[in-house]
Amino acid sequence: MPEGFVLLQFAGNAIVWCIVGLALFCYSIECLLLLGSGEDNWPAQARSWLAVLPILLGALPLLGLLGTIAGLLQTFRSIATTRGLDQQTLLGSGIADALVTTQLGLITVVPGLLLLTWLRARYRRTQVT
Repeated sequence: MPEGFVLLQFAGNAIVWCIVGLALFCYSIECLLLLGSGEDNWPAQARSWLAVLPILLGALPLLGLLGTIAGLLQTFRSIATTRGLDQQTLLGSGIADALVTTQLGLITVVPGLLLLTWLRARYRRTQVT
């Protein structure tokens, strides 16, 4: 396993950047909702974002699957065109690289969904009182 930050190996993968960017956007909105809960207009902001955040968070694992499929297609294309190299090694490393996007999509969605659940509960408490 190479040293350093693993995502740097996939810096050329646009889908990895989409997952990271969308996850950061969702987390920033959730942090703003967490920090702004004492403001007067918080319920209105929370109501609108709590309707949109599940859709955005749901896109993270789907982007991960898209990245996996794109990676597998690239791997199979390279196997089909490459002669003389060990095809098992090529296939194994290609599949491992392709699965990184699925893993990234799942890793980024779980904390976001947990925060979203907590924000929804907090919003409901403000509506009851």
